[in-house]
Amino acid sequence: MVKLLIVDDEKMICEEFRETLEHEGYEVDCAFNGKDGLHKVQNNHYSLVFVDFAMPFMDGKKVLERIRHFSRVPVAVITGFVSASKEKEILSLGALTCLKKPLDLDRVKTLIHTVAVRRLEPHHS
Repeated sequence: MVKLLIVDDEKMICEEFRETLEHEGYEVDCAFNGKDGLHKVQNNHYSLVFVDFAMPFMDGKKVLERIRHFSRVPVAVITGFVSASKEKEILSLGALTCLKKPLDLDRVKTLIHTVAVRRLEPHHS
């Protein structure tokens, strides 16, 4: 089963995104701040984590940096505005991709499918 985490301080957006993804057949958790998101990543096995870039207290960049201290889980950063330099910085921190709001559901589904397929492929030594 593909298990996803959405980390976004805007509860309504998080819940709508969760409902949409659950309708597609995915198991989805939400965290409404960076600290809760980090806790969930530490205590669960997710196929993919979506992190909003603009959050108070601990922004998406800080969440991504901290996740990378203990996990290689794929992270997609969500942002309302992304310049080329901001996207480059996000990717250099270890994000899989940068998604622009409003989210393109087809792109999100393709990303989830790609990550899920990669997880199922045998690892070569």
